[in-house]
Amino acid sequence: MTRVMVDMSATLIHHGHVNLLRHAAQFGEVIVGLTTDDQIQSCKGYQPELSYAERKIILEAFEMVMEVVPTPWLITDELLEQHKIDLLFHGADNSNSVDPEKLRVLPRTEGISSTKLRQRAQASLIDIQNQKLMLTPGPAGILNENIEQLKPLFGRGDKEYQVISKAVISWIKKLSGQDEVVAAQGSATLALEMAAKAFVGGKVLLLSTGYYSDRLMQLLPAGCQVMKVDYADLAQVNGQFDWLLCAYTETSKGFKVDLPQVKDKANMLGARLYVDATGSIGLEDHHELGDVLAFSSCKGLFGLTGACFVAYKDDLPVNNGSGFYSRIETHKQQLVTGPYHAMASLYGVISMHSVFKARVIESKESVLAEHARFIERSSHQPMLSTYLSAEVSAIDDQVVLYQPRSNLPGSIVCHLGEIHKTSVNLLDRIQAKPLAINS
Repeated sequence: MTRVMVDMSATLIHHGHVNLLRHAAQFGEVIVGLTTDDQIQSCKGYQPELSYAERKIILEAFEMVMEVVPTPWLITDELLEQHKIDLLFHGADNSNSVDPEKLRVLPRTEGISSTKLRQRAQASLIDIQNQKLMLTPGPAGILNENIEQLKPLFGRGDKEYQVISKAVISWIKKLSGQDEVVAAQGSATLALEMAAKAFVGGKVLLLSTGYYSDRLMQLLPAGCQVMKVDYADLAQVNGQFDWLLCAYTETSKGFKVDLPQVKDKANMLGARLYVDATGSIGLEDHHELGDVLAFSSCKGLFGLTGACFVAYKDDLPVNNGSGFYSRIETHKQQLVTGPYHAMASLYGVISMHSVFKARVIESKESVLAEHARFIERSSHQPMLSTYLSAEVSAIDDQVVLYQPRSNLPGSIVCHLGEIHKTSVNLLDRIQAKPLAINS
């Protein structure tokens, strides 16, 4: 009887392998030439998920398989002769150099491979982890697009990282409408302080909307003359200022300023506009109105924590001043370890960002519709979060609610937690009830 060898690694056995074996069985007795573990390690660079012994047991269980023999990565005519093989079957990726009369190359089964199975398994593991619903302003979930780009990276001499960094910086320039973007390893607070020390000085108007706007006072360089004004009173401010500072989205209160209106006021005051864009970048429009922005990777950019950015107009003079780590130039010249893996996580997001943003908007709209009676303001609503004049509680212990840094009665629900689209909807996992009278 004709002896037919099917050459495979089958590190993760799937229906594509079965199709190949069934086809080969039409021509004779099937012997599987199964690549050994050491050959897979040598040629593919990893140990197979299933050992040779485990793969052999599975393949021997198929009724069409008569025998399984160990083989090297490349099949030779000598090996075929050793096992008395008449025909060799291989998938379309064949690299075996054997007698063409004995070789049969078959097309791959569409949509399946060991690589695709690994990708599916990784996505499934991430979905399992994301059963924990984070209703926080970020990070609020881990995306498969974040993880699939993680690998060893380095800032100097690593061509792969140079490609990643260039793409991410170019993308952020477009999102922010700015000419220059400097990345650093750290939280948004580092970027805010870097930006303040590099650019802000003289007479400063601080637009107060809550905790995050007010903390900017602590980040300013010495010598600034600061006047703080509530957002509601901005129209009454007159005079001349060098800088106007604001938090575009005030996460502590679920509040968004009207940035075009703030820019108009800055122009009237002769001031440059500094924007804390931590809660707005990637989600809101008009960032190009700022002269300098600061933000991080883990909110509306949908990356992992660890990267922060200062984006600015190229006509701004940079004051590098004293110190080292908080200087713009230190990070621009890559004099310290950069946010390599956070940048890689963003690289995976670029092509999908509009999809993730749409999911944030969908979550926002569903909460506004479901809890309309608890919405106190129709305007100044940020995409990142929604303030409800209600007590929001979780249905189960796998929901993490946001605890804002403010004394505002009520609750803030953030909308990044659903961007990975698990099967359970946010509205099914929280409940809202009116505030107690003494709140």
